[in-house]
Amino acid sequence: MKKNSVAMIPLILLGFLLSSCDAEAKIPPMPSESPLIGRLTFSGSTTMQPLVAQLSEAFRQRHPQVELDVAAGGSVVGIQSVHEGTADIGMASRALTAEESQGIKVYTVGLDAIVIVIHPDNPVESITLSQLQDIYLGKIVNWKELGGNDLVILPIQREISSGTRGAFDELALEKQEPAAPSLLTVITAGDVAANVSSQPAAIGYVGFGNIDSNLKILAIVGTLPSPESIRDGTYPLFRPLSLLTGPFSQPLANDFINFVLSPEGQAYVEEFGWIPVGK
Repeated sequence: MKKNSVAMIPLILLGFLLSSCDAEAKIPPMPSESPLIGRLTFSGSTTMQPLVAQLSEAFRQRHPQVELDVAAGGSVVGIQSVHEGTADIGMASRALTAEESQGIKVYTVGLDAIVIVIHPDNPVESITLSQLQDIYLGKIVNWKELGGNDLVILPIQREISSGTRGAFDELALEKQEPAAPSLLTVITAGDVAANVSSQPAAIGYVGFGNIDSNLKILAIVGTLPSPESIRDGTYPLFRPLSLLTGPFSQPLANDFINFVLSPEGQAYVEEFGWIPVGK
């Protein structure tokens, strides 16, 4: 029964994303014609921080009198900051719960995949979701059990406030608590990449836009993450990237979100390595 429930993950998530379109906020009101002046603050997902920083630079080229302050802290922090009014725009790299979304508007601006990465010298090419679960639950502890070298597996996870961690725990682990004996917890995607690229026994996960040449990507049941496999759901570990606004957000926040959802903004999302929602 466990195998069947794991296999349903991509269909369940795809159905959730499609059914939640009506619940998500539509494109915000169109901006005014007058020059934009002011300051916007952002908080949230460390996965989204580089993307939003790059989009902010593109936005400032059009509106040089707008200052944008992009901070991270994790998706949980971004959600809380919008609720509390300490940031104009929150960044979340996972779906929000019904409770979290109360009183705030969610604008999905891109899609991401949870990419499973290992050391380049590791000979393993593909695993199943069940095997991935068993690694993080401590049931598979040596790479030789998967056809690899005789090395004790070093699973690496993100800290608890990370949206990437939340998405991985939900999509890959079915909300089971990671329990591998050698589990290592790190803060950022960069920390995951640094540890995996330097330790032959390591396995970790990063966002699609955080892949670099020092990492080897593991296929899931023979399927590698790509824009096509993420959009059609054949790669099972994918998630929404969203910007959030609330009752305390400045109207200027709508101008920024309009830009990100425009054809120009979506072209930047794709250029910066993520999957645009406009296609």
